Amino acid sequence: MPVGKTEAEVFDVIVLGAGPAGCAASISAQRTGMRVLMLDISSRPKNSPGETLHPGIEPLLKQLGVFDQVLQADFKRHRGIWLQRGNSREFFPYGEDENGPWLGFQVDREIFHRILQQAAVDAKATLIRNCNPEALLQEGNRVIGVIANSKHFQATWTVDATGRSSWLARKLELALKKYSPPLGVQFGWKNENPKVLDSQPSFEFLDDGWDWKAPISDNRIAWVKLRIGKSGSRPPEGIDLTWKFYEECAGPGFFLLGDAAASLDPSASHGVLRALMSGIFFGHLVKNCPTLIDETSITETYRAWFREQFENDEKHLRQRYLESPAGRQFMA
Repeated sequence: MPVGKTEAEVFDVIVLGAGPAGCAASISAQRTGMRVLMLDISSRPKNSPGETLHPGIEPLLKQLGVFDQVLQADFKRHRGIWLQRGNSREFFPYGEDENGPWLGFQVDREIFHRILQQAAVDAKATLIRNCNPEALLQEGNRVIGVIANSKHFQATWTVDATGRSSWLARKLELALKKYSPPLGVQFGWKNENPKVLDSQPSFEFLDDGWDWKAPISDNRIAWVKLRIGKSGSRPPEGIDLTWKFYEECAGPGFFLLGDAAASLDPSASHGVLRALMSGIFFGHLVKNCPTLIDETSITETYRAWFREQFENDEKHLRQRYLESPAGRQFMA
């Protein structure tokens, strides 16, 4: 949609979405002196089952300045993961060093997102809640902003951090490539005594998918189950988590971050990690792009980086499926 005579509020960066990817991009860009606007469709962080985060998340949390807040939230920590095979169960620790075992986080998603959003606001990013993007603003083939809640917002960079809905990618009608059969995911909480798990998460491949359990208190667990559908059919019941990738994840005036650019199912354990990394990398790239002359170079750099990240994760995750009881259903 071309810009008309309507007066627009002008920023350096507009971030659509206030999850991990959007907050990381906002914090990173705002620290470079850019004026950042975050638009979030929700009135507050959603209450939903938490995330199991690998210990490799710690350097990113420190880089974003939220590590102490995450520690103070007193999330449950875990040393590794149980792998269930039929009636046998084997524990795989993350590792250790001279300071002791490496520990992951079982975070409450609502609290975790609130910490990140507060850090973005503290960095002086502007956050507008209950703000629904309606249309793109474009000049020629360049994205220059959005219309949201009937207001015009214009920026040098528009960043899609809307997760798997990929709002901007759909508006631009970017080509989407799928890498798996249809996958459907359901999740929730339930009362269950997790003592047999020794407070550690458990993962089990089944003939038609997998189940995941993560203790969150003495008598309560978070659970996720993924089921594999038939090729060419609709995904099984739940959220569609079919593997996907938008190869054109950056272009004139826009970037796609985290799950908005690419998604694998949660068993990859890299969703939040990739979201934070993509937001931080975006901030690094635009910091070194003082003029639009450099735009092609940084968007190509971002595309190549994201492609490498996705292909590496996809390769290893596919191999895990093929070696599991779900391999036959996955290949079918």
